[in-house]
Amino acid sequence: MAESAVSQVATRLAGLLSQEFWLLYGVRDEVEWMERELRRIKCFLKDADAKGKRDERVKNWVNEVIQVAYLSEDAIDTFLIKVDHDQSHGWLSLIKYWFNPSALVARHNVGVEIGKIKGRLNEIKDARERYGIQNLGEDGDASNLVSIIRRPHFSPQYSDDADVVGLFNDQKILLRRLIDQQQQRLCVISIVGIGGLGKTTLARKLYCDNAVSNHFHKRIWVTVSQENSLIGLLRKMLEEFRKIEKEKLEKMTENDLIDMLNNSLRTERFLIVLDDIWLEDVWNQMQRSFPDVNNGSRVLITTRFLNVAKGADPRSTPYQLPLLNDDESMKLLLKKAFPYEDVEANFTNELLDIGLRLMHKCGGLPLALVVLGGLLSIKDKTPVVWRRVLETMDWAAEGRQCQEILALSYKDLPYNMKSCFLYLGAYPEDYDISGKMLIRQWIAEGFIPQEEKKTMEDTGDAILEELIQRSLIHVKTRKNNGSVKKCGVHDLLLDFARSAAKKDIFLTVCSNENDQPTYLASSRRVSFHNVKSTKIDEILSTMHRLRTLMTFGQSRIPIGSSIFRFELLRVLDLTDFIDVQIPKEIKLMIHLRYLRLGHADRRLRSRYWPKHLHLPSSVGNFQSLETVLLSEVREIPITLWKIKTLRHVQFWQCKPPQSVELKNLLTLEFVEFGSYKTINWRFPKLRKLKVEINEKHHGTMLTHLLCELDHLISLFIKATQGCHIEINTKDFPFHKHLLSLTLFGFWPNGDTISEFPTCLTKLELCDSGLEEDPMPKLERLKYLVTLKLHRNVYLGRKMVCSTGGFPSLKNLFINELVSKKKKHFDYTVLSDPDTMFKDYALPNLEEWRVERGAMPKLAM
Repeated sequence: MAESAVSQVATRLAGLLSQEFWLLYGVRDEVEWMERELRRIKCFLKDADAKGKRDERVKNWVNEVIQVAYLSEDAIDTFLIKVDHDQSHGWLSLIKYWFNPSALVARHNVGVEIGKIKGRLNEIKDARERYGIQNLGEDGDASNLVSIIRRPHFSPQYSDDADVVGLFNDQKILLRRLIDQQQQRLCVISIVGIGGLGKTTLARKLYCDNAVSNHFHKRIWVTVSQENSLIGLLRKMLEEFRKIEKEKLEKMTENDLIDMLNNSLRTERFLIVLDDIWLEDVWNQMQRSFPDVNNGSRVLITTRFLNVAKGADPRSTPYQLPLLNDDESMKLLLKKAFPYEDVEANFTNELLDIGLRLMHKCGGLPLALVVLGGLLSIKDKTPVVWRRVLETMDWAAEGRQCQEILALSYKDLPYNMKSCFLYLGAYPEDYDISGKMLIRQWIAEGFIPQEEKKTMEDTGDAILEELIQRSLIHVKTRKNNGSVKKCGVHDLLLDFARSAAKKDIFLTVCSNENDQPTYLASSRRVSFHNVKSTKIDEILSTMHRLRTLMTFGQSRIPIGSSIFRFELLRVLDLTDFIDVQIPKEIKLMIHLRYLRLGHADRRLRSRYWPKHLHLPSSVGNFQSLETVLLSEVREIPITLWKIKTLRHVQFWQCKPPQSVELKNLLTLEFVEFGSYKTINWRFPKLRKLKVEINEKHHGTMLTHLLCELDHLISLFIKATQGCHIEINTKDFPFHKHLLSLTLFGFWPNGDTISEFPTCLTKLELCDSGLEEDPMPKLERLKYLVTLKLHRNVYLGRKMVCSTGGFPSLKNLFINELVSKKKKHFDYTVLSDPDTMFKDYALPNLEEWRVERGAMPKLAM
């Protein structure tokens, strides 16, 4: 990892030398010298990392290199804060800048700092020679990363195969116990085994089994892990079971929550899955919530500890999940190593011999086999290469096979990709990580290189897919276009990432009130998990030179100005904070690239956030800002729209100035035209647009805007206040590229609407008011995967889906599908029987005929 830190800083300095020529006047030679020295040192780091395992002095030398690299970057970035960034007024302004007193002082100070850094670099050089650290002469990480980025990635339908091996019999046995009609008492069924054995995978297969879903009236899945509190778990279950708003749940005591859950479950045959319980006390506290009314209800738990399983239900024998046998182990290893190839055609006897030796090293542990197979999948399938993998591992330590495999897979990554993997450690255990947000954070951190003819987002997608193929990340859900929507990390891999990140001062995670490690002061990145804002303020007061700050699981407590004093911050993500005060100090954060404020839950957002949160005009100082996501900010200063580096702008509502050009903008939502009669908006690279029209002339303005968007792949239009949607998508340049289309509003010419974009994979409609059956047109969309119909889409009485229609449709959502005669369909009732929707997608529908062969891929 040390080489990654040094490479990142050296690349950063090289970029400044090419982009900030005038600002570095007077210190350019020193910056060039530091950049050269850091690149030289990088060549010695692989040898140092290897020797550091046996020599504590070498390990300390590596840490010193990391510290000096960070100091170099800090010195230059601090210097840039102190000098004038306005270079747009010609030579006279530049001459004034060169001789400006504050600039002279800044140059003097940075010169002093660089002098100190030079001294430490010379000491590092002398120590390197004393310790015999060699230049291994390899600097192939950049080319390795380029080859990975350019490698063709295969269809996710294959790469996301669960690769479950050896669980079929286990599933059959446990399924019988779950739905056993002879046993009506509330039983706790426990799956026990070490980490990485497949307990969660098996529990998930049981949870999703059709027989289980048909047998139980209600199913709830809760991930427990080590970081959750009892009251938090109770709230999770009630949110899922009763759909109760968090606002109400937060006001309830622990006993109130237990009583409510207990009463709610009494009338249902339920299955509760408690995944990853670590302590007996957790179960002892939770079991009061689950009533036993002799109706065949079940609780399924997974745990690493036999005492937890036995204590949960002494009358129920824990199911101890076994390790895989040799045949199962080899099958799983080969499935991962040859995901897209014919194993028999490529597997020689010599390769088989090495494969067997590798398989035995994994000890039958599925996670070890999956990660090792992922590593082999990106290697040449030759005995020489596989033997090198076998010989590279340090197998001496008994019982550490899995850790050695994880370490080997991590070391095999190019340095940029190592940083991307370690960054996952910032997220809580079992967290649903947004693929697009993760990639944007990687970009803001500088981990993603700029490839010719590709956006950094595309490169980030390729890196994410590579980590998935290597089984270092697993996909939870994908979008209709195949890109990753939500992903996750196995807890053993997460522990490994955090351990490696902590060692190299890359990242620190504070996960509870008492967690305040001594190394926090020098950490570059910090992530808080379920830590109150008062404690966060206290911890931050001890930190310096912070570059990334993330928070998860926060309550409704305001954050003070302590966060905004970090002038070198690049990523600020306060997703779960509801109340954020933005002080004037924010103007100093000129290096900020990623800014996210506001609660991820829209229900909480709309209730708690101030409706007119003020964003100061000094946000225009953030001349490196790329991503800005602000949930409830309505007043957006005009200075924001002058930031040329913007790539993703997401507000609840925003109104750009009448004339604006952002050449790098890829995402813009939710935008409205306001009172403008005409606009001059230039967003030549825009890919995703969400827009609201609420005046009649807005339709013309929208048409003008859409005519300029060649690269649009996602379009959302909402028409309000009696406005109509009158666009004809086939007239726009993006017609053959658009994948997602959402139209909320009335189509005055809906009966004669032209063809939809042919490549659509997702279509969502609301308030369309169509009087002619839309199915004949919709069913011809051969790539359509998801169709969502909301309020008053079709007003007719009959619909027909013909044979062969909707050939790719997997997901069909129809809100409140109801017939007025109540003959063909039943009302969909909410968890609260007193509450029902009154808005129906198909309010007059009496007959819907689906011919044989229509919707062949529709999923349950």
